[in-house]
Formats: sequence, C-alpha cells, structure tokens
Amino acid sequence: MLMAKAHTHGAGEHRRTTALNLLLKGTSASAAVSLLAEQEQISRRQAQRYVREGYAQIRVDIESCGVDRVRQVAKLVNILESTIVIALEHKQCAAAVGAAREIRELTGLSADIGRHN
Repeated sequence: MLMAKAHTHGAGEHRRTTALNLLLKGTSASAAVSLLAEQEQISRRQAQRYVREGYAQIRVDIESCGVDRVRQVAKLVNILESTIVIALEHKQCAAAVGAAREIRELTGLSADIGRHN
C-alpha cells in the first residue's frame, strides 16, 4: 500500500517557490503544472493550485511596484505583433491567431466585439 507524503509547511512553501520560479522563467502555466507535479510527486490538481498562487504573487508584485500599464501594454503589443509576423513566415497560423487574440484582450478590443453582434 502506498503512503501519502505528509504535507508540511516547508514542503508547501518549497512548492510555491518552485511554481513561482517556473513562471518567472517564462514557463507556460500548463508546462509549470506538469513539471511541478512530476518533480514534487504531487497530483496535477495540487500543482495547479501552486501555479495559481504563483500567478497571484506575480500580480501582487506587479501592482505594488507601480508598473506603467500603458507602457507595458504597448511593449507587449509590439512583441505580439512581431510574433505574428514570425509565425506567419513559418506558416504557424495557430500561433499567429493566438497572438492576435492576446492583442485583442490586452487592448480591450474583445469587449467591442460583443457590442457589435
């Protein structure tokens, strides 16, 4: 019979830190969940919880340091536009569409779509 690992405060803190570090390195949420679950030998559901906590910490950190949102959005839109060009050059239409959707979300254009239908 398999025994479940006892969850200690130290283990939880380690997992939170690991999840946060994965996200800060640019690891996608789904990849972070998979890596964390595998490395820590925990369920995907538990790993998802730690990754959500990591995103929450990043949000708090960003909001507390007074990020210039307009400037940051402009920078992200520029990066996403470059991503679209590269994706289309490599015939990666799904990646181009995904980047276009992100631009739409970042700029608030997705809210306008509902008004015109």
